Amino acid sequence: MRQSLKELWQQRRAAFRKEITPYLQDIFRSGFPGFLLLLIIMGMLGYGTLLRDLPADFPYVLVGIIFLTPMACYSPLRTWLHPADVAFLMPREQEMPAYVKASWRHNLIPGFIGLGIVMALYLPIYERAASNPHHWAVFLVCMVILKSLNAAASWRERQIAWPGARRGVRLLRWSLTALLVAALLVVPLWKAALFGLLLSAVIWLIQRLPVRHSFPWERLIAEEARTRRTYYQFFGSFTDVPVLPAKVAKRPYLAWIAGRLRYTHANTYRYLFVLTLLRTELGGMLVRLTLLGMLVIYLLVRSALLEGFGAAGISVLFLIIIRIQVSALRQSHRHSVWRHIYPLPDEQHNESMMRVVVKTLLICSLLLWLPLLLLLAKGFIWPPLITIGLSLAYILFRLPGQFLKKLSKEQDD
Repeated sequence: MRQSLKELWQQRRAAFRKEITPYLQDIFRSGFPGFLLLLIIMGMLGYGTLLRDLPADFPYVLVGIIFLTPMACYSPLRTWLHPADVAFLMPREQEMPAYVKASWRHNLIPGFIGLGIVMALYLPIYERAASNPHHWAVFLVCMVILKSLNAAASWRERQIAWPGARRGVRLLRWSLTALLVAALLVVPLWKAALFGLLLSAVIWLIQRLPVRHSFPWERLIAEEARTRRTYYQFFGSFTDVPVLPAKVAKRPYLAWIAGRLRYTHANTYRYLFVLTLLRTELGGMLVRLTLLGMLVIYLLVRSALLEGFGAAGISVLFLIIIRIQVSALRQSHRHSVWRHIYPLPDEQHNESMMRVVVKTLLICSLLLWLPLLLLLAKGFIWPPLITIGLSLAYILFRLPGQFLKKLSKEQDD
């Protein structure tokens, strides 16, 4: 009697959890949960101060769009599928709906919980800032419906055959969802409902135009591989992990930086690490973290939280997070054989990596400091000056020796 696909799904989920358990233990031993707890405590203190001193012109609509739109649109799908499944499971494609149903249940429940947490944080701001706010229960039901519709639409996007058409439809869906969230915040409910029906009809009609697969095998396998790579890249910030095939992205808005290096023998490793940082998922994570940090700091600067020290503290926390992420560069090419084959200046390996890490963190720090400079216009001089001074002292004087010492210890082990 052959195994049911539902049992296969459960076995693969259990195998993945067993696989990552040792890395989770390393993360707990590293003290990272304590850092998260500190971040939550500081966030709650800042949130309470913001609610107490909420400015009259607080951009609650913009904040709602920024935080509610991703919660409504983002619909990941863990399927545990592997490339070999194209050969071994495709003959059973008619049974795959039960398999995918288990994946949707696995992903949607945490998604709705996350939406509820964001709504619980946003609703007090909305009720204080809006002139005629909807009842919180009605607003929550509307967002749950919106997230459910987005989840259904995301499955139809995965079925689209051509990547360009799929990306275009996804961009349109996110844009229209942002418009609908804005409508829910500023117009009467019945008008927002009619507008939502119109937008749903538009998305449904547009998704019918491109050629679609009946079951998106290749898309689901690629999505699963990307998710696993993200997990292991995060684990690589705390411990040594097996090297997965790195996904390479063009990123022309960043790749030009590598071209600024001189093509000399001494820059061999530096050129390699800069390209690794810019064209892998690690670079994408750094870009997203930096942009998110700039946005959060700007909002805190506008509210003058704790006379500017709230924004300064959050900038330091984002700097610490970026420091942890950029340190994952240590795991790149660690198990590569070519280092022992090609005549590369191995003695420059650690020094080159350290310089790339320091300069990367310095660039991200400069971007995080830009919103802090607005505090000077508000008359708060010490928060930005203290933050910039302490950050520069750590990045330029403490970080190089600390990074080289840890890198040498890992290589000796």
